[in-house]
Amino acid sequence: MRTKSAYLDKTVILEGCNGEWAQERYLPLLVDRAADGDFELWAIDLDDGILPKNDKIQESWTIAQARGQAHYLSKLKDEQSYHRLANATYIFLVTPDRTHCQIAEFWLERLAPNGKIFIEKPLDASMRSADELRKDIKRKKKEDTIFMFDHYLARARPLMEDWNRYLKLIGGIEKIDASILESSTIKPNRVKTLEKGIILDLFGHILALSGALIEQNLTPSPHILQKVEIRWVKAAQYRNSPISGETFSEIRFNIDNVVVTDSMGQGVGREDNKEMIVYGSKGIINLDFQNDTFACNPEGQPKSRGKLEARHVETFLEELIARNKQPISIPGVLDFDTGFEILAILDKAKAQMGKMVDYQAGETTDSILKKF
Repeated sequence: MRTKSAYLDKTVILEGCNGEWAQERYLPLLVDRAADGDFELWAIDLDDGILPKNDKIQESWTIAQARGQAHYLSKLKDEQSYHRLANATYIFLVTPDRTHCQIAEFWLERLAPNGKIFIEKPLDASMRSADELRKDIKRKKKEDTIFMFDHYLARARPLMEDWNRYLKLIGGIEKIDASILESSTIKPNRVKTLEKGIILDLFGHILALSGALIEQNLTPSPHILQKVEIRWVKAAQYRNSPISGETFSEIRFNIDNVVVTDSMGQGVGREDNKEMIVYGSKGIINLDFQNDTFACNPEGQPKSRGKLEARHVETFLEELIARNKQPISIPGVLDFDTGFEILAILDKAKAQMGKMVDYQAGETTDSILKKF
């Protein structure tokens, strides 16, 4: 049961509150808690006002606002008020990738003594911006302040909490195949986010999760990620795509002698395919991110089934804000150095991409790969 004392004197900032992911995952829980008087919520975006996704969010927002527990700021119209905000306990950045480090640097000056900043993957769209932020963190002695949150890693929590047992059943890890493929083409509201291409948007999920599985840990360390060796990068773009970057990529890489193949894209095939298959010498483990389930299938033994964490973001928020857990102990949370290492690998993958081939939206992965 939640206790009032767990929340007292907390100020929570949600940057990018009108975005699809923030509205779907962050805002409902945060607004409900603010309406209960648990903390003060500042929702921030570029629009004239908050744009609640549904009546339930609107109702809670109206209650919280009337009680002085929820406020909206437009960064364009309320710039002076925005710059006066200070003493923030938790900052959640759910903004376009290219803004992450700039906004995080802004909030470094305005944190409460034990305040924390959490960035939805990736750390940024630019290695240069990330490096400048890293230097600023060291100058200001603000280590242990900025973290990343990866929701694929968080969703795998139920499997990973008993990972060693499952590994023994399949005989360790020999290779990993992953797919994050959507049959739909890029929606207008996703154009800005995906402009730099699918590698920046999706590859970090597979790096984080593969690293954690191979390291047999709830979160990967910079050490395991420094062992990543990219073997090839194949990239393509569907015809008449609204972005300049790649809309499909297959990347093969090694981590500590385990070969990982990652296919990701938009406008691929006729149905979505989001899964990871871990192959061992005595069986396989299948993580089905489409249905939030997993199955361990050892040869000659009964198949074990389980559920992945469907409410991963909500669980993360509750454990952080209500239970006062240390960030790095919460599944899905990565420290700054790990996030930086992932961004460096993404940058290398983009550099190895070469010339893109084109494909017709709806083509299968096999059909696209035959063009290389």
